[in-house]
Amino acid sequence: MFEESFKALDGELASLVELTKKLTKAVGSAQAASRRGDLQAVNRQVESCGSALNKALSQVELVRRALEQAQQALSTSSLEDLAREVGERVDQPWLPTENPNIFVAFPALVHFAREGVRIDRKIFRSQRPSAIAEAIKRARAAKSKETDPQAVLQLIWKAARIASGYLRKRVEQLPNSISVAARDVFDVLHLNNSDYTEAEFTRHLYLLDRNPINNVDGYRLIFSASTGTRSGRCYRIRDERGEEHIYYLLEFERL
Repeated sequence: MFEESFKALDGELASLVELTKKLTKAVGSAQAASRRGDLQAVNRQVESCGSALNKALSQVELVRRALEQAQQALSTSSLEDLAREVGERVDQPWLPTENPNIFVAFPALVHFAREGVRIDRKIFRSQRPSAIAEAIKRARAAKSKETDPQAVLQLIWKAARIASGYLRKRVEQLPNSISVAARDVFDVLHLNNSDYTEAEFTRHLYLLDRNPINNVDGYRLIFSASTGTRSGRCYRIRDERGEEHIYYLLEFERL
């Protein structure tokens, strides 16, 4: 639906481009005839300019009409509709989060808003499904700290030590097992960076959950839902098979 509106606008703009080319060509021919002193040729080319200009002005109105139709399609539809159409072009299942406008196109985090789409931490000011999908594919292929499991594990590990009061202790002084509520880890990360969202945290937990390397400073990360899921202090995401992953407790066990 959205893409078809943009294609219609593309078509009208292409027609306008062709008409402006004809206008430019006629103006150039008139200039050349004037340099030669051929007033009859100048007159013919000026007539051609007027005809091309009138057609171009009429085409501008068709462009405006196509633009209005595209704007109307966007204004009368929901962000969920846009996300659905983009998802069909990503070539990978959306992983929904608890926010209906935020998805994981693993490992990229995609947040739909009226002013544009946030892909990880970059704003992409587009409402065209094909353009958004291409931007998402580029983000998925790019290397960054946001999607590097080892960098994310270090981030979570440091926040877990802060939340449990062990930041200033050396690793060899730490207990053999450290258990921290996921909510407490998020609070530390959010306090350090107010732009860090729960959806981003959930994406990071899922990234670590499916990553085979989960060792940091001689500790292994283990996820646990436990009975805490009933308290509401947990994070949820569905994977490609529709299976729900619930994160309540982060446990670090010494190897």
